[in-house]
Amino acid sequence: MDNSSLLEKYIQYQLEHGKKPESVYVFMKKLKKTDADFFAHFSNFEALDRYFWVNVFETTRQKLEADKQYSDFGASEKLSAFYFLWTQELMQYRSYVLYLAEKSIKGINPMDKALHDFRHAFLDYASSIVSAGIGAGQIADRKFISEQFKHGLWVQTLFLLNFWLKDTSKDFEDTDAAIEKTVNIGFKLMGENLFDEVLDFGKFMFQRAKNSFS
Repeated sequence: MDNSSLLEKYIQYQLEHGKKPESVYVFMKKLKKTDADFFAHFSNFEALDRYFWVNVFETTRQKLEADKQYSDFGASEKLSAFYFLWTQELMQYRSYVLYLAEKSIKGINPMDKALHDFRHAFLDYASSIVSAGIGAGQIADRKFISEQFKHGLWVQTLFLLNFWLKDTSKDFEDTDAAIEKTVNIGFKLMGENLFDEVLDFGKFMFQRAKNSFS
């Protein structure tokens, strides 16, 4: 078995049983495999949890970088393209991510250790986005502050993830709109700091909340 096969079976087990396997032994016995088949790839279930998130991220990034047009995008366009493709990649795991979110009252918990590898990989990616944005004049090069922008993009990523999980609009149109507006606001705040974009986003969120109760 390879990493992807183990992940698929691991996800399937949790969705069918509503919990993690009791042990690696129990899990692999169900698959008619040995412990060694598991430990050849992962040290424990926690490592497999981390692999899920970072694997979706790396798959998204690799697909983007394989697109010749992507390299010509500006920083904000690259980030938007990432979010659009990332949520599409997550779609095949939506039931599983919803299952994970149900364990936390506030959705996917930013302190979840399973996000550790994903977070570090994303911060590296975000650093390249910020550097490109500074070079293109989209992001202001502020002393002592610019280095923190990547952390703001990480917070933005988790916001969009939980927004997507709660989205019930047709074809997830609200998520697409949220990506566009969030990226736009982010770059405005990192650049010219135009608060009319913040107001526009606030109106969008208010209208969405109003519609959900109508």
